[in-house]
Amino acid sequence: MIETGVEIKYWRSMHNEIDEVLKNLEGIILVLHNSMEFTQSIDFFNKIKSNHFTNILYISLTRSYNYMRHALEQKPLNQKRILFIDCVSGFAFPAEENIDTCLYHKPPRDLQTMKDIIHFGIEKTNPDIVIIDSLSQLINFSKPTEQELDEFYSFLHDMRQQMLNLVNNTFVLLFDTKMGILYHLPTQGFDTILKLEINVPITNSQQTNQLFREKTPLSSVIA
Repeated sequence: MIETGVEIKYWRSMHNEIDEVLKNLEGIILVLHNSMEFTQSIDFFNKIKSNHFTNILYISLTRSYNYMRHALEQKPLNQKRILFIDCVSGFAFPAEENIDTCLYHKPPRDLQTMKDIIHFGIEKTNPDIVIIDSLSQLINFSKPTEQELDEFYSFLHDMRQQMLNLVNNTFVLLFDTKMGILYHLPTQGFDTILKLEINVPITNSQQTNQLFREKTPLSSVIA
């Protein structure tokens, strides 16, 4: 069952509040979305820490580097340098000596392997922001077993204890909700949960086509 008792805030338009939340985003962030295209996610990434230049490590479990590179040529990130770990291209790794924005890695078998890939990427790139796309490749929140949840919470705990620091201070874990109904929405271990929907029909009460749902940090409430 979905855990209750956690305060959820809703935004139905892009006001200054959501800009400030994303500008100052830190900690471990869960972003729920409904099969968002990479080109659509670029708009969201541009909002994160938009007030200064940042290095992003993007670990892709769902899209190849070539696909994302072409998308960014059409729609670039602002004030951000993005470095990729491509876990999609399998064993047909291109020659890395000719690519300075991408590393290649075998796809993770489980959360422990995922943690090893994150360590590998941090050592290579020393990023400000780490984005994992997508967590839904490693865990299904529809009907998770107690063992799966224990392993997931242990994964989050290790991320916080071993990887969060003054430089690597923001981890964004994307989760595609089309993988199944969220019977169990995890709340332990996250600083913020955002619900992002693209192409929501505009109504009188919805001034834009983007809806964000945010779980405030446990220690504070954002006005």
